[in-house]
Order: sequence, then structure tokens, then C-alpha cells
Amino acid sequence: MKKNVLYLLVGLLLITGCGNQTIIGDSSPALDTEHEKEVIVYWHTYNEKETYILENSVIPLFEQEYPMLEVKSVRQHYNNTLISEMISRASTNREPDIIRLNIAWTPEFAQLDLLHPLSDFEEFDELKDQFDERLMQSNYYNGNYYGIPLNIYTKASIYNQDLLGSSGDGNPPETMDELINLVEKNQYVIGISNFSIWATLHYFYGFGGMLTDPTYSQATGFLNSEKSIAAVNKLLSFYQKGHLVTSGGLWQGILDGNFFMIDEGPWFYSSFSEEQIQSMNQKTVAAPFPIHESERAILGGENIVISKAAKDKEAAWTFAKWMTNIEAQTYMAQAGLKPTNNKVELSGLYDQLPQYQTYVDSLDDAIFPPFVPKWWKVDEIYSKYLELIFSGSVSVEEGLSKAAKEIDQVLNRERMEN
Repeated sequence: MKKNVLYLLVGLLLITGCGNQTIIGDSSPALDTEHEKEVIVYWHTYNEKETYILENSVIPLFEQEYPMLEVKSVRQHYNNTLISEMISRASTNREPDIIRLNIAWTPEFAQLDLLHPLSDFEEFDELKDQFDERLMQSNYYNGNYYGIPLNIYTKASIYNQDLLGSSGDGNPPETMDELINLVEKNQYVIGISNFSIWATLHYFYGFGGMLTDPTYSQATGFLNSEKSIAAVNKLLSFYQKGHLVTSGGLWQGILDGNFFMIDEGPWFYSSFSEEQIQSMNQKTVAAPFPIHESERAILGGENIVISKAAKDKEAAWTFAKWMTNIEAQTYMAQAGLKPTNNKVELSGLYDQLPQYQTYVDSLDDAIFPPFVPKWWKVDEIYSKYLELIFSGSVSVEEGLSKAAKEIDQVLNRERMEN
């Protein structure tokens, strides 16, 4: 029965562009309609398709159930200034009330005392049991939980279909070693966007490297270990031979056959219409990123958090809970954002959207990033020294040793402040 309901939901979404009817989930009692509406300002970084579903289906359904609450959706561009802007606003008690916050940023916002602890709400303990404990840890800081996992995603490998067909048996490589052999044998090119952790950590790990110890408390002895030095030397050799390039035109490059492979999140598909996706599928093949020692690509995602500046925290909590229920999460899944609520039935969910199933199949082997404050600073140091290494400004050994030392300073400072 559940599966049939999910088929119906997907069909309605595709035919009507996300209608305004409640299909899944229990209805909550409406609030008193005699008083003035409370406006909840919600900042997010959804793309156009995700925003369309949010604003045309999810929010109207919420406001139908809670007629005295109004949600103002504010789409923000994901860039280097976004985190500083959000910190500035929260520090000066300005909107937004609720934020869809990157899982890597949540610990820092909690450390800066910019978030309201959700574990203060009575229903929180019952609610948090619906989510993976590892994801809940991205919201945990100094004895409290400051958010709820909203959605997760990872990266898949996108292959040029013609080049893949010419490479051998035409099947995507299962392991990193198979990928390396295919690229070297056929003189193929892999495209990446930059040297950030999001763009390169899975290659670094896939070549045998490690960023820190398992507890994310120390980089020295790990980032500059013999295995990590060997991994970066392999990547550097790939780069020098032209097998690995940084490019700003990855999507067009894979369609044109300039690249054998790129790796990208589900927005590679959700940014386009169904007609465009059909055309793309004739030129590309999506598959889980090649595995190495049970790990594939890095995990990403967002939590939903309440700003300490929120005017009505009970109203904000009502919306935060609603965004993580079965109904809202099933709607947002149509844009490739995997639900975090364990009660959402995934079986059959992507039958009409098979391009997203690859991402679901990849999540169990995704690399969990360390959930530590100042993660952006760790990323900045890592990226800076990889750029210096690949430009020839420093040797691999020197660059990784300096990076490890600077990352240790960040991690040690966080421990001291905690």
C-alpha cells in the first residue's frame, strides 16, 4: 500500500508540478485563526527546482495545517560570503528565524552561541530517534543538539557514454584501481572543479591518503604520513600527465566528451528539465563513485536550525519539525535530496526518477566529514596547500607537513575553547 501511495505521489509531482494537496502524513490540528499570523523567515540554498517544490507544495501544505503561521522563503546563493552574512545577522538579532545550514557549518554556529538548542523542546528526544545517530552528531555541541538532519547527498561519477563505451566492456569502474587503469590505458581526462575537500577528498582517500586520525583531533602523522604523501604524489602525477584537470565547465565538458568522468551531486540533474535530462542521459552514464576500502565520495547535507534571534521559537520549532516529517521529506526527495527521516519509505520512490537512485546507492559508503567547529578553516588550509603543491610552489612533503601543522592549530584551539 505504501509503495502504491509513493508511485501516486511521484506521478502527481511530475504531472502537476507539485500540487497543493496533502497526500502523505498525519494532519496536525490547526491553530487559532482569530489572531494575527506569525511570519517565520526561512533562509535556504535550494536550487530552482528544489525551491519550486518548497514554495509551491511544501510551504502551502504547512500553512494549510497551521493557518496562523506564514513562512517567508528566502533563497540565498551558496558562496563564500554566505556563512559570514548568516553569522553577522544572527549575532545582531536579525532574521532569519530558521536556516537550512550545511552540516559542516552547524558546529561552529553552535559554538558561537548563535543557535537555539532544539534539545530544550519537550518532543525532541522522541523526534531525534527517527534519524541516523551519525547525522545527529553534526548537530551536537557541548551537551546539546542544535539542529535536525534535513537532507543528505553525496557525489556520483558521471561518465561520457561514448568514451566509456570505447574503454573496454563499457561498464563503469567499480574500484579506484579500475578507474586509474582505464584512464591511463586510454589517456582519458577526469575533471574536477578545484582543490577543496568537497572536490578532492574522495580522490585523496581513494589513492590511499588520510586527513586526520579517526577522532578528528590530529592531522600531523596522518595528513603528512607516508601513505598520504604517496597518495598526493599519485594525484600530482595524474595532474602533470593531463589525466586530472581543474575546470569551471565540467557539465558541458562531460557532455561534449572533453572529460571521461566528472563527479557531481544530484543537482547535476535537478538543475534541468525532464526533457533536458533525457538528452543528457543519451550522452552520459551515472554510477556510484569508485570504491576504495569501503569508501566512495564525501557526504554532504543540511540541517535545519533555529536562530537564537528567532522571534517566536515555538513557531519556528513547529516548522522545523514539519520540514522533517514524512510528507515534506518525500516531496523534497523529488529533487534528489535523500530524506533523513528513517520512516520515509524509499522503496519505489525513484522509479520515475532513476537518475537519483545512483545517489541513494552510494550513501552507505559515503565518507563522513568530521563535525568540528571551524571546519571551513580546515578546508581552507587543505585547499591552499594542495594548490601550492600542484602549482609546484612547494614539495608534496613540505606542503602536507605545513598543512598538518596548521590544521592541528585549528583543532587544538577548538578543544581548548570547548
